[in-house]
Amino acid sequence: MPDTKRRIKLSFPTTGEFVVADLLDEDAPAVCDLVWQFLPVEHPAIHGMYSGAEVFVLLDQAVPPAAENLVQIPLPGELFYYYEEGRGAAGSRGPFSEICFVYGRGVVLRGHEGIAVQASLFARVPGDWKHDWTAFAEACRRCRWEGPRPLRIERA
Repeated sequence: MPDTKRRIKLSFPTTGEFVVADLLDEDAPAVCDLVWQFLPVEHPAIHGMYSGAEVFVLLDQAVPPAAENLVQIPLPGELFYYYEEGRGAAGSRGPFSEICFVYGRGVVLRGHEGIAVQASLFARVPGDWKHDWTAFAEACRRCRWEGPRPLRIERA
């Protein structure tokens, strides 16, 4: 039986690190379709300030997703679609969407001022973050210390 999973590739084009993630079409079909339509995207990967070991890219369009596969405590290797209406006192002045990638343990998804949030889990990188995709995890970690770096997300 042929493998029919949709996959996406995340890469840092300036340094070459990459991973390939499986879309979770059975768990979040509408969110997977929404993200698939956006691809490819390439934007600076920004390290999360509130959540922990995660990087995210802001998308050009702020599109509210279906409420599918919502998670607050993610695992390394998981990808999320996050949408914010931008109504909070300390938040943005308008809606925004982002794709988040969790590269380490101890992450709890949080928004402005540490408010707990949920995001739609739509893809997962197979393997172990400490053994199978260490170079990509380290490239994500460098975004914290060296600042944003271009991250490309495309169909694989």
